[in-house]
Amino acid sequence: MAAPRLSSVILIAIGAIAVIVIAAIFGYILFLSGMGFSAQLWWMGLSSGIFAVAFYVVYAGTRDKRFSRPLAAAFFVISVGSFYAAVFTNQDSPLLKVIWLVLLSILVVGALVGLFVLIRDAERDAMRKSQRRITP
Repeated sequence: MAAPRLSSVILIAIGAIAVIVIAAIFGYILFLSGMGFSAQLWWMGLSSGIFAVAFYVVYAGTRDKRFSRPLAAAFFVISVGSFYAAVFTNQDSPLLKVIWLVLLSILVVGALVGLFVLIRDAERDAMRKSQRRITP
């Protein structure tokens, strides 16, 4: 059996460190911070959004569709869900809740439109490249 390449070992080590850091951040927010439930949801949404952007940047740099893109999508969903839950569990006035919901919805729709445009462009490039034929 061949030994794994050094780059693969380093990537696995970086991934393990990232998992430990993510677990530590979420563990602190949920169990050690002592914040209220709405504040915990807000901070989980913010940290998940940062992780989603980080994993999307990793995907953009490596084009690794197996891990980076699904993780970016998962953290985006966690981020949006946490932010919406923070708005609904907050004890603010109903008008302020509506304002936050509108702002958050605009951001989510903007992110989804941006992803749609990026995916459409990537699909167009893949179709263009697939039409090329290498003649012997």
